[in-house]
Amino acid sequence: MERFPPLARFEQAVEAGNALLAARGYAYRGTASDLSEWLQTDTPYPNPSPAELLDTVYFVVHEIVEIAEAKSIGLGIAKDVIVRNMERINDVHLIAADVELRVAASEGDVRYVRERLADLRSWCEDPLLTRAQRTAYASLRERVDRWLASAKDGQVTEEL
Repeated sequence: MERFPPLARFEQAVEAGNALLAARGYAYRGTASDLSEWLQTDTPYPNPSPAELLDTVYFVVHEIVEIAEAKSIGLGIAKDVIVRNMERINDVHLIAADVELRVAASEGDVRYVRERLADLRSWCEDPLLTRAQRTAYASLRERVDRWLASAKDGQVTEEL
């Protein structure tokens, strides 16, 4: 079994995620302790391991936004917060995915956005989504598809 990363590793990752969010004009800021706790919550979905997540700044950005949005609607970090609040969590997950992909796109990381599109497509098929959520996720997927089509040979021509 893989060891859970030390708090210092979370601090480094959150610092990088916060810096990227600030550089792109987003007000979200996370903490290492919140991210560590969040990654220990129960979820019905497969996720990268904590170590893999911490190695990808865009995943860290996603989690920072997701935690902040969850807190903004009154959800605290608890072991069962995700599984007990699926509809609300699916809403904040969409916001987090949108910011994550916008940040990656603004960095010109076409490869990352293209790789994440497969996840986005699977999210659109999630049976736990409401009809409205399914429509909102599909809208993000379509926007990402259009952005990728405009990114000829890795050259970005417009914002996501």
